[in-house]
Amino acid sequence: MASAEKLIEVKHLKKFFPLSGGVFRKVLGYVRAVDDVTFDIYKGETLGLVGESGCGKTTTGRTILRLLPATAGEILFEGEDVTKMSRGDLLRLRRNMSIVFQDPMASLDPRLTIKNAVGEPLLVNGIARGHRLRNMVLELLEKVGLNEDHLNRFPHEFSGGQRQRVCIARALALRPKFIVMDEPTSSTDVSVQAQTLNLMKDLQEEFDLTYLFISHNLSVVKHMSDRVAVMYLGKIVELTPGDIFDDAMHPYSAALVSAVPVPNPALRGRAEILAGEVPSPINPPSGCRFHPRCRFATEHCKDEIPELRDMGNGHMVACHYAGELDLKHKEELLVDTGSMAEV
Repeated sequence: MASAEKLIEVKHLKKFFPLSGGVFRKVLGYVRAVDDVTFDIYKGETLGLVGESGCGKTTTGRTILRLLPATAGEILFEGEDVTKMSRGDLLRLRRNMSIVFQDPMASLDPRLTIKNAVGEPLLVNGIARGHRLRNMVLELLEKVGLNEDHLNRFPHEFSGGQRQRVCIARALALRPKFIVMDEPTSSTDVSVQAQTLNLMKDLQEEFDLTYLFISHNLSVVKHMSDRVAVMYLGKIVELTPGDIFDDAMHPYSAALVSAVPVPNPALRGRAEILAGEVPSPINPPSGCRFHPRCRFATEHCKDEIPELRDMGNGHMVACHYAGELDLKHKEELLVDTGSMAEV
């Protein structure tokens, strides 16, 4: 159950990657992966972070954990600024923050048995070793639906869903308060996805966990999240406390929702196919970054960056015309519903 107490506060976060070239490796520009992002995550909640591939979702999650250094901005964990912590303070904080990566095979050392992979955080932090370590690892594996027979196996001996369960067990090893879930179901089939999602919800309730759930699958995010933040080209364009399927107020969010497959597409109407391609984060558009692809864009959108505005009940939208647009009016779109694809 989410509380009113903030666990994570992200304020004007930026993460730029330099582009260098020439004989002297001179910096020629920057990839603006995350550009002035602000949001909060409350204790016990799941905040879903969605958007197209390359929009900065994963970079945001890794920067919050300080796996990547922030270019600018603040990241407060229980009131402490992560970006300014010393190495010693950061090592202490690591026990309270963890991550489940997108590809479980790439995040598990193929030379380590499952016992050693899951037990490594316990061993490194001096919590357990020997027989006690084995028992603690076995307890963690049982929490995620594995058993004693899996202790001495290697990652290649498991299916994709089982490997992801091992990664979840490893993330839980130090009993963290906050876990970044970086597309944890993208490498598994649909039946295994459902099992993994239900497992994560059960573990959240049992261990009082707080999640940042990163995904491009809106249906999964709807199932998992208490609130949803929509990201486009390094910026948060909408943050809704309700159902993004019913409450989308930004044209980009509405386009994403319109492209989600449904059992009977005829009941939902035609999908909106966005014009053009996502602009380069090296040289993003002026003003609203979505304006080159937005059918409602005006000159004002090209000139001025829209700020996140509260449209009521904590529903934040970065659009100059939020609340004034008829986003569900798509009679002019002549798109075959059979061509719809998952966002």
